[in-house]
Amino acid sequence: MKKLATLLAVTTALAGPAAAQELTEFNIGILGGENAQDRLASNECFRAYVEDALGVPTRLFTPADYNGVIQGLVGGTLDFAWLGASSYAATFVADPNAVEPILVKTNLDGSFSYHSIGFARADSGVTSLADMEGKVFAFGDPNSTSGYLIPSVEIPPRLTQRWTRALLRRSALRWRLRADHHRGL
Repeated sequence: MKKLATLLAVTTALAGPAAAQELTEFNIGILGGENAQDRLASNECFRAYVEDALGVPTRLFTPADYNGVIQGLVGGTLDFAWLGASSYAATFVADPNAVEPILVKTNLDGSFSYHSIGFARADSGVTSLADMEGKVFAFGDPNSTSGYLIPSVEIPPRLTQRWTRALLRRSALRWRLRADHHRGL
């Protein structure tokens, strides 16, 4: 029932602007986290529902990184995207007229929070943030709230003297783990 209510809210929120602007198509930006084909497949039902509700062709776009969605909104080539706080802020700073919040995703318990999760190899000896001292830490996309913004603020500064930024797509993560394994890390 919550999914139905959310879809009704989305289409109600989008139908007004679509009618007012006489749109001939509607473009949805999908943030990363999965490869492009998986993102397209997992959002196809939403695309079809929006297309039916608005009565205009609707397309999904899966840029390589968060900035692609941000630039699509700023440049006017995208009409809608689910954004985290950091991506929303980046879009708003670039052009306050390019983005307007219409919905907020909620957890099943009604909360608005989520978690950032760090991973370490089982044989690394890292079981807490304190164990990270002197080690390299890889953040996610710089426009990701949970993959970059919050961890970069919340992790104690003494632990982030040596850090790197990494786009951790599944294939890149597997490559990185294999490379570390071969180097004995």
